[in-house]
Amino acid sequence: MSIFEVVAPKRIDDILGQDHLLKEGKPLRNMIKSGRLRSFIIHGPPGCGKTSFLKILKRMIKGEAHHISASTTSFSTIRKIIARALELSRYGKRTFLLIDEIHSIKRNDQRIFLEPLEKGYLVLIATTTESPSYYIIEPLLSRVSVFRFRKLSNEDIIEILKRALSSLGKDINNEELETIAYYSDGDARKALVSLQNLIEGGEAEKREILDKKEHYNLISAFIKSVRGSDPDAAIYYLARMLELGEDPRFIARRLVILASEDIGLADPMALPIATAAAQAVELVGLPEAEINLAHATIYLSLAPKSNSAYKALKRAKEVSNLPAEVPYHLRNLPNSGYKYPHDFGGWVKQRYLPENIKGPFYIPTNQDPKNWKDKK
Repeated sequence: MSIFEVVAPKRIDDILGQDHLLKEGKPLRNMIKSGRLRSFIIHGPPGCGKTSFLKILKRMIKGEAHHISASTTSFSTIRKIIARALELSRYGKRTFLLIDEIHSIKRNDQRIFLEPLEKGYLVLIATTTESPSYYIIEPLLSRVSVFRFRKLSNEDIIEILKRALSSLGKDINNEELETIAYYSDGDARKALVSLQNLIEGGEAEKREILDKKEHYNLISAFIKSVRGSDPDAAIYYLARMLELGEDPRFIARRLVILASEDIGLADPMALPIATAAAQAVELVGLPEAEINLAHATIYLSLAPKSNSAYKALKRAKEVSNLPAEVPYHLRNLPNSGYKYPHDFGGWVKQRYLPENIKGPFYIPTNQDPKNWKDKK
């Protein structure tokens, strides 16, 4: 039995990191509990539990259910399943089709689902790692709900690794578990492969784990030095990483993230400069691109800091799954009562949030532009 089978969740409660949807009282859990499944797509990063969820759901479904992967199943097989679903509908039966990686189906071929969903004899439950708005045709999106699975936290990954070790009767130290979790970047599959390699590889794999730990220690110190406005420390850690052969694209990506997460509205030029450095790395390459990275590192270190945009998004996500109707005057309707701000000199007081959603989410810091706060 593979390590994946050993640790695979058996019940919905075993799935980690998705309490916002699967905890008692949450939207997806309520739908499953009611027994009235409707079509939906789960969008989420690799290794966050999407396929495990479909496997559990298939066992819970009463009726004909098929679980396939669009990346390995021929389109002719999908046609046959839908033809059988039509046949079963003549006896008043619904068919459930569970598809992993639905984005692998060509956009034009996705139209095959439209009539079965419209007539109600097929329930489509699918997963994707790609943005549904780009990879799923609009007519299909209009017939399904979309739920988002979140990236697993380091704590979630460590818990999964501990479950695997317990089932296998093995043990490794917490430091190695934390390193694997950090390196996996929220991907449980990647973490389990690393764990299996560590168990089977002995000292060589332990050495690699320690090397990875040093890699993440350096990038952590680098980012924290930039965030802490210490250009000397930031340049020092940048130099160490470059001398050790770190991928400059990895460094550039982290700077782009930091520009919005830690500087944001305090200096609107931070993101363009970080993005330009990332583009320069691709255009120029090493060794000259080291100068571009140094330029961006020092600029971002000296820039004023604000995490208001990051915190605003975090606050909004906490209520994003609550049922809330878009205010009537904001809907895509003629004569809805919407006030066009430009007709009022650029700004007019009107409600934009749904009635039951209370802000504020964006709370300016002393470094942020003040016009929003003044209007409030």
